Amino acid sequence: MPEHFNLAWYLTLKEGEYKDENINLRWHDYYGGTGAMCKALRDGDIDIAVILTEGIVKDIIAGNPSKIVQTFVQTPLHWGACMSRKILHTKP
Repeated sequence: MPEHFNLAWYLTLKEGEYKDENINLRWHDYYGGTGAMCKALRDGDIDIAVILTEGIVKDIIAGNPSKIVQTFVQTPLHWGACMSRKILHTKP
């Protein structure tokens, strides 16, 4: 998923910094989110993913042979239930 904390990846790829170290790194945004990345790891379509820990742990328990090798971002997720203003002003 495109996230603000992935900016460093985008910038260093744009500058070709991985080529200097002989690393062939390509970035792909998975708009299907964690589930799509878990599937890609499981199917061998990708070698590494920056992914939500909760999702990959669940998938590893379900049989995904991937391993967690490092924490990238240490911050809790905050989820909200959001409704459009139109629905909030509609009586049941």
